[in-house]
Amino acid sequence: MNSHYSLASRWTLEASRTELWDALEQLLASPDPMTWWPSVHVTDYDGTAMTVRTVSGFGYALTFSLRDLSTRRPDTLTFTATGDLRGRGTATVVEDGPGACAMTIDWQVSVDRRWMRWTSWLLRPVFVAGHRIVMRQGERHLNAWLAESDWRDSPGVV
Repeated sequence: MNSHYSLASRWTLEASRTELWDALEQLLASPDPMTWWPSVHVTDYDGTAMTVRTVSGFGYALTFSLRDLSTRRPDTLTFTATGDLRGRGTATVVEDGPGACAMTIDWQVSVDRRWMRWTSWLLRPVFVAGHRIVMRQGERHLNAWLAESDWRDSPGVV
């Protein structure tokens, strides 16, 4: 049974790299850094680690903690995952034209839920598709949040 997954997503965001980092830092300083992402719900966050529950487009949910959150402005966010997913993730941000940037999110994880491990030989394409759906939704909703929210008017944002 191979329960390891290498999952990479590339988001195109309508903000410069500096603007995106300002927004990410503001979000990480808030009680719920992912209010903009409908399928990802933060159930616990203490400023250094967060527990999230994400619901796939196929009816199953995963709960995991993101720990060891480390930001290296202006280009890298790293974290480890424990729970239903176990492994590491890295988000890397690069400029992508005037007023735009691209964020590549790379997950190297294994699933720890028994039924997912046992069925991965058959359901791997479903799990990968579920990940893609959640990530596409994240890209779309983060762009909407960046465009519609008043985060740029908040104290500390240049």
